[in-house]
Amino acid sequence: MKGRAVPGPEANADGRWWQRGRHLWAPGLANLLIGVVAVIPGLCIRWLTTQYPSVDCGGGVGCDKEASETATVVSYGAVLSGLLVLGMVLVVDVLIPRQEGGQPRRWLAMAVLIPVPFVVGQALGWI
Repeated sequence: MKGRAVPGPEANADGRWWQRGRHLWAPGLANLLIGVVAVIPGLCIRWLTTQYPSVDCGGGVGCDKEASETATVVSYGAVLSGLLVLGMVLVVDVLIPRQEGGQPRRWLAMAVLIPVPFVVGQALGWI
């Protein structure tokens, strides 16, 4: 036993402390790529909340004014692309890890990275 190092608490079960974080790259990268796709519904929702003018109906209960064609297209785009992103999260973060025999906990924890591309794009003025 002389000359043999004893792994510390930060080591993996097999003693390789330097590989401890390598299993976080795949979920992190996958969720960042989902975030790139999630920019589309983010842009649609941002346009609907900031650019779409509110229709003034004069305080009446009913309103005869119709929404513009652009608002309808953007609304459908937000719904359909949002459903696509939710489907991607379901497949990538839940179904694939379960099929591989693991638990989706690590993948779902990395789902917090999904809004990062949108936020970075906003901060840098790209979006």
